[in-house]
Amino acid sequence: MSPRGRVLLAFGSLLLAFGCAGEASRSDRVETDGPRIVVMAPAAAEVLEILGATDRVVGRGDYVVWPPALQKLPRVGAYHAPSVETVLSLGTTLLLTTSSQAGQGAHARLRELGIEVLALETNTYESMLGSIVAIGKEVNREEEARRVVERIRREMDEIRELARDASARRVVFVVDRDPVYVAGPGSHVDEMIRAVGGENIAADAASDWQLLSMEIILERAPEVIIDTSDNGEGALRGRVAGPWERWPFLPAVEQNRVYWVDPIRLVIPGPRLPQMTRLVGRLVHPEIFGEPSPEDFEALEGAGRALQ
Repeated sequence: MSPRGRVLLAFGSLLLAFGCAGEASRSDRVETDGPRIVVMAPAAAEVLEILGATDRVVGRGDYVVWPPALQKLPRVGAYHAPSVETVLSLGTTLLLTTSSQAGQGAHARLRELGIEVLALETNTYESMLGSIVAIGKEVNREEEARRVVERIRREMDEIRELARDASARRVVFVVDRDPVYVAGPGSHVDEMIRAVGGENIAADAASDWQLLSMEIILERAPEVIIDTSDNGEGALRGRVAGPWERWPFLPAVEQNRVYWVDPIRLVIPGPRLPQMTRLVGRLVHPEIFGEPSPEDFEALEGAGRALQ
């Protein structure tokens, strides 16, 4: 997958600057009996928030742009290349990140220096749920984490029941367009599509995030296109064909079912999964889940902007 696609999947879009005074006061509030955490993965940041453990965070990766509570903390670099010097200067004892071959060198160096590195697997639905429990154990919130997982499973079952009798509608979920990468089998996005009565046109792909040729997309004729490939300034948002209009014969284009959504709304795997799934439901089967609102396509309130 392209670098931008990897960044979006692991963890988000958007960036805010921070002030020195805010950093100092934040660090002062970190619990003394728990780990001092640098969080590189946006999914992990959301887990820490729902577990009530953001006060243990002393730094964040460049792509941790939400929740707002962390936005004034020092940035320590990209998820695959954290600044070892900055991490050490913050008195870090735990680095929460995602598994990355590109980041192995920096992670090994940090481990040599006595910092625990927890590299989470979050690319699939089940591994995402497992990562919530793993983080809970690290911050002495395992029971709360397991309750979060139970709630997610329960709400996902309720969503599946709503769409139980829905006619399958062919969907392609795009995470990058240069080249085209889409959500494949096993990904949390694939789980969301299936839960709301959609049929992922890349369900037979070789990996959970798959490079897919336009020829295959055109051949499989998606009835719904969800495009999260652009998080730049002035990106398309809402129900509009955009560049997809060059293929007017596609059912999604013909039936006005091309949606441009800020990636932070749907790409970050974590505690918001049921909320994200209901949004996918509004795009795939609005007759069941209701029509999407303009806010459904925009970045979350309080989110920053990632490095481009």
